[in-house]
Amino acid sequence: MGFFVEYNCIGEVAGLFMSVLLLFVMLYIKPKRTYICNFIFYGNILSIIAECIQISIVIVANNPGKYYHRNLFIIQLLAFLIVYNGILFFIFAYVNMMSIVRRSQKKEFMYMYVFYSAVYIVAIIVEIASYGLYTLMIDGIDIRHFTRLYTSAGIVCAFVCLVASMFNRRDISRVTWHAVCLFAPIDLIVLILQMIYVARGFSIFSAITYAPIFMLGFLMFHNTPFDEISGSQNVHALEAYLESNMQKKKVYIAYVILKTPDVESFVSADSDAYYYGIKVCRNIEAISPKLRMYMVADCKFVNVLQEEDEKKAISAIQKIRGVMDKARVELDVPFNYTLIAGEINDEFETVLKVRQFFEFVSRKYVNQNNSQFYITKPADYDNFNQFYDISTTIRDIRLHEDMDDERVIVYAQPIYSVETGTFRSAEALMRLKVGDRIVSPDVFIPIAEMSGAIHMLTCIILNKVCKSISQFMEYYDFDSISINCSSKELSMENLNADFLEIIDRYDIEPAKIRLEVTETAMFDDYETAKKNMENLTSEGIQFYLDDFGTGYSSLERVMNCPFKTIKFDKTLLYKSLDDTRMNDILSYMIEVFKKNGFITLIEGVEDESQNQYSVDHGFDFIQGYLYAKPTPIEEIKKYFTRKSGF
Repeated sequence: MGFFVEYNCIGEVAGLFMSVLLLFVMLYIKPKRTYICNFIFYGNILSIIAECIQISIVIVANNPGKYYHRNLFIIQLLAFLIVYNGILFFIFAYVNMMSIVRRSQKKEFMYMYVFYSAVYIVAIIVEIASYGLYTLMIDGIDIRHFTRLYTSAGIVCAFVCLVASMFNRRDISRVTWHAVCLFAPIDLIVLILQMIYVARGFSIFSAITYAPIFMLGFLMFHNTPFDEISGSQNVHALEAYLESNMQKKKVYIAYVILKTPDVESFVSADSDAYYYGIKVCRNIEAISPKLRMYMVADCKFVNVLQEEDEKKAISAIQKIRGVMDKARVELDVPFNYTLIAGEINDEFETVLKVRQFFEFVSRKYVNQNNSQFYITKPADYDNFNQFYDISTTIRDIRLHEDMDDERVIVYAQPIYSVETGTFRSAEALMRLKVGDRIVSPDVFIPIAEMSGAIHMLTCIILNKVCKSISQFMEYYDFDSISINCSSKELSMENLNADFLEIIDRYDIEPAKIRLEVTETAMFDDYETAKKNMENLTSEGIQFYLDDFGTGYSSLERVMNCPFKTIKFDKTLLYKSLDDTRMNDILSYMIEVFKKNGFITLIEGVEDESQNQYSVDHGFDFIQGYLYAKPTPIEEIKKYFTRKSGF
C-alpha cells in the first residue's frame, strides 16, 4: 500500500449545484414538454442522484476510518455505476431523438442501447474480477479503477453520439448539428482529462461532463427559442435578432404564410406531410448559411437573410419560392402559400414596425385561393407609413379615452326635406387628424375596425355631436343629427349603456340622435345586434340603413330590423339615370319601402338633373353637394330654422 492523497470533488459540487438549479428552473417556469424535453428532465434527476452518490463516495474514500463499511461502500459504487448508465442513456437518447427519423426507429434504438448496457455490465464484472473497483489503503481508498471504468463508458457514449449525428446530418437542424459538433468533442476532452487527473491530480470532476449537457440542451431548445425539429426560433428570438442587426446590417425578410384546408392533417407527427415539412426546412436552410428561420405563429414563418449583395439576396428569396413550389407539386396534402419578401430599410425604427409592415403587405392576399409571391416596392413602404401613422394615432386615441380628443374632427352635412323645403336634419361625418394631415373615413375606418378601436371613435363623435346639440337646440328648430355606427358595434353587449350614458350626460332627448348602419358590413352576431337596435329604438333613437344597394343584406333582414329610414346609395341614382331597367328597379324599391312605412333618403345629389329625378321619384329627403357641403359641426346650426322669439 502506497501513500494516499485526498481527492478533490469540487467539480462534483459544481455539477450538483448546476443540476439542482436546472431542476428548480424547469419546475418553476414549466417549459413546453416536447418529446425530448423529458430526456432532459429525467436525465437531470439522475444527475442529482449520481452527484450526491459520487460526493459521498469521495467523502468515504478520503475518510475511511470514520465512514468506511465494505458492503455499504460496494453498494455506493454499484449504485453510481447504474445511475451513470441511466444518465448516458438519457444523453444518448436526447442527442439521437433530435432526428425525426430516429424517432420512427425507437425499437432499433432500444435494442442498440440494451446491447451497449450489456457491454457496460460485462465491463463492470470484469473490472471487479480483475482489479476490484477500489483499493483500500492505510489512510484512504484508491478509486482510480472505478473512475476510469465509468469515464471510459462516457467516452464511448460521447463518441457514438458524435458519429450518429454525422450519419443523421440531413435529418437534424443546423443548430442541432452545430451544438453536437461543439459540445461532444469538449465532452470527450474533459472525460479524457478526468482519466488522467484522477491519478495525477486526484480530482473528481466527472459531473461537469454530463450536468452541463442537460443545462445547455434546456437553454438552447426549451427555454431559448429553438425548435429542435424545424430549426426555427420563435418570435422573441426574431425580435432580439432584428433589434441587434436591422440598423447595422443589410437584412432581408421572406415572410411565409401557409394556407392548408386541414391544418391538423398537415402537422400530424405520423403523417408523410410532417416528414416532408421537415425536409422543406432542411432545404431552406441549405440555401444560405446566412439564412435564419423563425416561426412566429401557426403556419406563419419568417426567414431572415443577412446579405449585403441585393442580387444574392433576391436569388436566395427566389430559391425559397422554388422550395415552396416544389413542395406544392410533390406533397399530397394540398396547400397554398403567400410569400412576401423585402428589405428592412432605415425607416423601420422598431421590430414591431417591421412585423406590421409585412402583415400589412400580405393582407392584400388574405382572401386569395392560390399561392402568391411578391417582392415589396417603394410604394408599399409609403402606403405602410401612412397606415402606420394612422394606426398609431388610433391606438393612442383608444388608450387615452378622451371624449374631447382634438384629433377626432366632426363635420356635418345638412339633409334637405322635400316636404317642408327646409333642412330638418344632418349627418355627422368624422375626420381624423394625423400629424398635419386630415384623413378621410374611407381610409381610417377600416384600420379602426381592424384594431378594435372603432367603438371608441364612435363614442367620441357621439359625445361631440351631443355637446353641439346641447348648445344650439334651444335656439334652432331641427329634428336630429345622425352618426355612423359600425355593424360590428351593434354586436357589442354594452353598446346601449355606452351610448345612453353619453346622451344623458348632455341632458338631450335621445330622439335627437339617429344611428346610420351600413349595409355592406353584416352583423357579427345578428341576434345581439337586433336586440340592441330594438332597445335603442325603445329609447327614441331611430336607425338609418345606410348605403342601401351596395351590400348584400336581404330584404327580409331589412324588414325584420327596426330601421326607420332607408338611405339609398348614390350609385343607384347614377345608374338609374342612364339605365331604364335600373330605373324600374329603383322605382319599385321606393314604392315597396314607402308602402311599408319606411322613410326614403337619397345621397350624392350633385346637379339639378339628379335632384329633379329624386324629387320626381318621391324621395322624402335629399343629401348632396347641390344643397350643402359638409361643414364643421359648430356651423351646422346656420342651416336650421331659427326658433321664433330668438
